[in-house]
Amino acid sequence: MSAMSPPPRIWAVAGGKGGVGKSITAASLGLALAREGKRVALIDLDLGGANLHTCLGLPPSATLFDFLNQHESDINAFVTATRMPRIGLISSATQSLDIVSLKHFQKQRILRNLKHIAADYVILDLGAGCDLNTLDFFLAAERGIIVVTPDPTSIENAYRFLKSALVRRMRELPPAARAAINELLLARRKQGAPALESFAALLERVRRQQPSLGDTLAATLTRQRIHLLVNQVHEPADIELGHAMSLAGRRYFAQALEYLGHLHYDRQVGEALRRKQPLLEIAPTSRAAIQFVRLARTLLNQEQPRGAIDERA
Repeated sequence: MSAMSPPPRIWAVAGGKGGVGKSITAASLGLALAREGKRVALIDLDLGGANLHTCLGLPPSATLFDFLNQHESDINAFVTATRMPRIGLISSATQSLDIVSLKHFQKQRILRNLKHIAADYVILDLGAGCDLNTLDFFLAAERGIIVVTPDPTSIENAYRFLKSALVRRMRELPPAARAAINELLLARRKQGAPALESFAALLERVRRQQPSLGDTLAATLTRQRIHLLVNQVHEPADIELGHAMSLAGRRYFAQALEYLGHLHYDRQVGEALRRKQPLLEIAPTSRAAIQFVRLARTLLNQEQPRGAIDERA
């Protein structure tokens, strides 16, 4: 990347469980951004369950596994061009078992190289669950999009995922701040006080005793914009679920869980997957395709301009 080029904006698409539509969301948002004139790189980080290439109708060639095995390589050499203009893919589809469990240095290499990808937007399609690698990739993004469906297990797992991500985020606090918070919690236990049951309660307690530390904790917890997307909506109550989860998220997590919007159940989505073709290509006027385009434009309209960043800084 040149000194005149800003690094790409990174979005991560995640979910607490499988089958909620993460990959079709990542692929469709990527294609919608490309149609808005943005250069997009999709990265399949669902290690061991990669299927983003299927959503794009593209057999994987160069993969993330190849990149990790070539220590002096440029990550852009592993971005496979697609037949859609301005959109490329780094797949993680492989027969090897090694990539399922990344070593720490491999994860760090991926994280370091994300900013060197020659694109305006990098979209990470993450695996299901709360694996530490998945959490770290999610936290590396400027925006995290959590996809949820209107069923109890998906809702519960989405909250669990966000809780795990924020616990992981707290590791980024300065050592002195972490030590002070641990001392506060230890003192509460010694006093026989009930455990703090939410990040909001923790933040309130810290601010009450050490306001400056509370400000540091709040800044750390809210470092990333986190969005909620409700998929496979069937009825009005499903739409309201998003608003309810957003409010509950604010009360529990002490930050905005922004309700990005919803996607109605659409048989064209299943048809696109069966045909191994991008939804926005084979059914551009379908309800789901139109909603994906609107979601992408909503996110673009929220973006703040930023100047070029010299990578040597």
